[in-house]
Amino acid sequence: MSVPWEAGRAWAIAKKDMRIYYLKPPTIMFGIFFPAFLFLSFAVGRNIPLTELIPGLMAITVFFTSSSIGPVVIPWERRTGSFERLLSAPVSLISVLAGKTLAGFFFGVFIAFLIIIFGTVFFGLHIVSGPVLFIGVALSAMTFSCLGILFSSIPTENVGNVMMTLNFFRLPLIFISGIFMPLESLPPVGQSLSMLSPLTYTHDIFLYSLGKVNQYPLPVDIGILIFFLLFFLSAAVLLHMKNMEKA
Repeated sequence: MSVPWEAGRAWAIAKKDMRIYYLKPPTIMFGIFFPAFLFLSFAVGRNIPLTELIPGLMAITVFFTSSSIGPVVIPWERRTGSFERLLSAPVSLISVLAGKTLAGFFFGVFIAFLIIIFGTVFFGLHIVSGPVLFIGVALSAMTFSCLGILFSSIPTENVGNVMMTLNFFRLPLIFISGIFMPLESLPPVGQSLSMLSPLTYTHDIFLYSLGKVNQYPLPVDIGILIFFLLFFLSAAVLLHMKNMEKA
């Protein structure tokens, strides 16, 4: 099958998922309010201007919105048989996973830019480099969407099992990625662990694009996010294929 053929089916699946799962008021409200409340619960009481906190809010928003729906959709579709019907359409597993990854990507980008527009209009957020901000949002959304698809490979039809495992991985990353505490303020162990978190480099790109002090050179941030993207995507495809062979 040709690349355009596969791309067309992936796009059709992405549009289907966005229409059915993503572009619903409860999902959009979850995408906005859950990361916002999570962030504010740690930010309230700190004597820091809101514009200084927005890079961290943006990073958490992209992180959670891009990686949250895929791990819900795929186990649910396994339970209803929709996932298997897609594969017998005939549509390849690569097309199915690509479509679901694109849906998470577009949702993460959409919610992130809502936060950016809100911060710019109401709080005077100053964007120093629009292109870098766009690249950071797009690359991070794709990386975290691939992360969600990776965890959806867990062989279960129970959404709770997938989300519990995913959150066991995601939540610690928030505290070692320089969002609530600058990286240089972390203990040596925390600074070492922060280098293993893709969220660290997302936050660093946002700091750079908004004219704040960042930790790593921009090419390093972008290069490491690309590495994580390819790693998550490759692992997701391999694990889904392995599960299909067992089934």
